[in-house]
Amino acid sequence: MENIKIEIPMQVLDAATICTAIKDIRFYLNGVAINKGHVVSTDGHRTFACKIDGLNEEINFIIPTEAVKAFIKKVPSKNRKGHCTIVIDRSTQHGKISNFPLQVHELFIPIDGKFPDWQRIYPKEVPFEYQGRYPTFNWSYLADFQKIHKALGGNGINVLLRPQSANQAALVDFDGTLFDQHAKGVVMPLRA
Repeated sequence: MENIKIEIPMQVLDAATICTAIKDIRFYLNGVAINKGHVVSTDGHRTFACKIDGLNEEINFIIPTEAVKAFIKKVPSKNRKGHCTIVIDRSTQHGKISNFPLQVHELFIPIDGKFPDWQRIYPKEVPFEYQGRYPTFNWSYLADFQKIHKALGGNGINVLLRPQSANQAALVDFDGTLFDQHAKGVVMPLRA
């Protein structure tokens, strides 16, 4: 069996940790998923996904959030615009996140579980200008999307919230980042 080896931008991996669940009983949400050609994370209320060009859509695994955060913490902030290599040894089912030029590594055991079908909640078409009763959102989630914008190299200001209706998920765009064509967020409105 051949090992899985992929290259991921460190900024995307860092941004994904912001939407992961923390100590959730749904253990598969406590990590960053490599799923269907994307880096994805969700806590059930908000989701972050970024398409990675050239990433095999058949590769699916979940990296524990603690491992990603420990790796990112080891990388000096001035060097976080590069890529990292993630290797999964299929025989031992152990993984390693590495940045070889910096000699930074973090070992992990992938979370055993099936990541939810996150693409189902992403709006297919969102009106450019919403004309209805504006939905109410959890402000801390909106602030987290500003943090994601900064992690992706933006200024934290050009986060565009695009609601579809008062009761459906709103799409979040990250304009002005290196990943604005591929990175998207979704946030669920508060129930009235």
